[in-house]
Amino acid sequence: MQQYRHQLNRVWRLSLTQPRLLTGWGGLISLLLAVRWLSQRPGWSLSLVLSIMGLCVVTAGQFTQLAAAVSGKMTTGSETWHRVWQRKWAWGLVLLVSVVLALPFGLWGLGSRFWARLVLPAALINFVTLNRRPVLMVVGGLYLLLAGIFWLWGPRWWFRCEPATGGAIRQIGGALVIWAGLAVVWLAGSEGLVAGLHVVTDRLLLLVAVFIVLLGFCLVTILGLTTAIWAWCGQPQQVLVSQETHGLPEALVLSLVSLVMMGMVTSQTVFAQPAWGPTTLISHRGVDHGHGVQNTVGALRHVTTHHPDYVEMDLHETRDHQWVVLHDENLNVLAGRNVTPHDLTLRQLQRLTLHENGQQARLSSWPAYLRMAEAQHQRLMVEIKTTSHDSPDAIRRFATTYGDRLRRDGSVVHSLDYRVVRQLRRLQPRLKVGAILPFNWVNPRSLPADFYSFQRLSASQQFIAAAHQQGAPAYLWTPDTSATMTRMWALGADGQITNELSRLRWVTRQSASATRWAVLQNFVLSYA
Repeated sequence: MQQYRHQLNRVWRLSLTQPRLLTGWGGLISLLLAVRWLSQRPGWSLSLVLSIMGLCVVTAGQFTQLAAAVSGKMTTGSETWHRVWQRKWAWGLVLLVSVVLALPFGLWGLGSRFWARLVLPAALINFVTLNRRPVLMVVGGLYLLLAGIFWLWGPRWWFRCEPATGGAIRQIGGALVIWAGLAVVWLAGSEGLVAGLHVVTDRLLLLVAVFIVLLGFCLVTILGLTTAIWAWCGQPQQVLVSQETHGLPEALVLSLVSLVMMGMVTSQTVFAQPAWGPTTLISHRGVDHGHGVQNTVGALRHVTTHHPDYVEMDLHETRDHQWVVLHDENLNVLAGRNVTPHDLTLRQLQRLTLHENGQQARLSSWPAYLRMAEAQHQRLMVEIKTTSHDSPDAIRRFATTYGDRLRRDGSVVHSLDYRVVRQLRRLQPRLKVGAILPFNWVNPRSLPADFYSFQRLSASQQFIAAAHQQGAPAYLWTPDTSATMTRMWALGADGQITNELSRLRWVTRQSASATRWAVLQNFVLSYA
């Protein structure tokens, strides 16, 4: 173990001091930061495309010369680029697989920028949305298979090296543990800075904190990649410690360029944030702080006293082709009955008693719920739930019966099922209809809608900006803690759908200076 640590320290020192490697890291980090800086806004530009192409080339060259160096062999610049050119197609595949594997981990802070530019057919997106559990299982299995092949056999393809004695699994496993440890240290330090900004809200401190977080992440990236390539390419008895000074001026210049790019990204993060403006307050399922049973008339009557901008609620079709106000497809949790709305008529469903938050209430019919909302002058955000048992003309009947009425009330409709969105927009063009995205993984223009309800876990400025580019507001669901609400507010969300309406109102009444920590927190999470 002591020898292992000694060799690893020598490898790290070589990676950070050998002029050609230092030059490569400077170019790599500079291009990564340039791509992030240029991709702040939606869309493509020539400079962004050229930066991505340059990043791919520099990455291949840096990994090639790093692999040679940690194996105890130094190569000249011409030899490095000759090797890259010889294996250009292999490197193209390697970089593509690397991007795929890095996407769930933020892709070096570029993940949301990639997804927000991805345009796919609406039918494909809808299939994934409606079958998200089996799709996630299949994708997860393929991901693990690809990761195993990449980490255990990849080096033989592009580095032409064999794992060192002792077994590839142990070597790569050890490298991943070290990389994870470095990431944990970086994350802990970053969260310490976030905690400090809760106390000291000075903007200058925010600038310094963002720069330190970014500098730390760059260092973790360099050490992590060096460790992984060292594990891939074996552990020679003697790792070279370079005394070379040739190329040092270039290394220093590119290191300085990296620092300048860090400053640009830091300034963009702090000064290009949206203003903490008015936020649409939306009560999720018509409740506030657990008062009442979700989606019932009693809960609606109570929450309207807090004057939300919208009350979000859910509809299911019943066996007799009526509508009942209910979120879950199965009533086992709320009513203790293993039945679905399609198993019972509306009259039978209204006899069921729901239990939640130590309270009870009867299921509400849609006409009764709508009448109560209109009596209270309360706008609704109606989510239409769909199943395979729905009648073929369900949405047409809904649009004909309630479309004009909802529009006059100022209410809106949204759905996970894009077929509902498309059909309602055609049948009721003046009614505002939105698309719900359970995963933030495509550009909103793939799903034309009047507004978007984004899942908050992977929400980012890029998705909000992409929605605004379509002229549509972006609402986020379902932030319930003060910290999460503040972070979503700092992202520039147009509204939040929450179970804690009163808390959200309090959060959005804070001053911008008191919530600057959220800017740093969002920045940290973009890399996490």
